[in-house]
Amino acid sequence: MPTKHIDDATWRKVEKEHVKAVVATQRSFKDTEVLKILINKGLEEITEEDYKKYGK
Repeated sequence: MPTKHIDDATWRKVEKEHVKAVVATQRSFKDTEVLKILINKGLEEITEEDYKKYGK
């Protein structure tokens, strides 16, 4: 599996989403499962305008 660096601020957001997922489903998730969910959902939702916004 490829490994990439995730800055601390972003990782804290991922950890918060991890907790939300566990509370909502009452089941455990691996970090990689949560990352996969977040990435796939983001890929469904992202637009060219989002890239322009974050590219500034």
